[in-house]
Amino acid sequence: MVVGDARFCKDCGASLNRGLRFKHDLAWNPWIAMTLSLAPGLGQFYKGQRLKAVLWFVLVAIAYGAAPFGVLLHLVCIANAGLAGAIEFPRPRFSPSGADSDSLRGFVNRQ
Repeated sequence: MVVGDARFCKDCGASLNRGLRFKHDLAWNPWIAMTLSLAPGLGQFYKGQRLKAVLWFVLVAIAYGAAPFGVLLHLVCIANAGLAGAIEFPRPRFSPSGADSDSLRGFVNRQ
C-alpha cells in the first residue's frame, strides 16, 4: 500500500522527496534577507556575510552605470540573499551493498 502524501519510507525511513527542499533550521529568515537586499548587500550583511555584502554593494553600484545590467544584477543579489544557504539539495541514493556497489565505488565521495 502506498500513501500519496508520504514524506518518508515506512520501511527504512528515507526521505521520499526528490526535489529541492528549504532548510528549516536557519539562524536567519530568507524573507527578511531578501527584503533587506533592496539595498544591495544588506541581506548578506544580515546573514553575517560581511565581505559578500560589501562586494554585492560595489558590484551593483558599478553595474547601475550600465543601465539594464544594474537592475539584473540587483535581482540576482536579492535572490542570493534569500536562497543561498537556504536550499538543501537532494543527495543521490546509492546502495551500500549488492552488485551495484562495486561499479559505483569510483563515484562515492570519500572524505
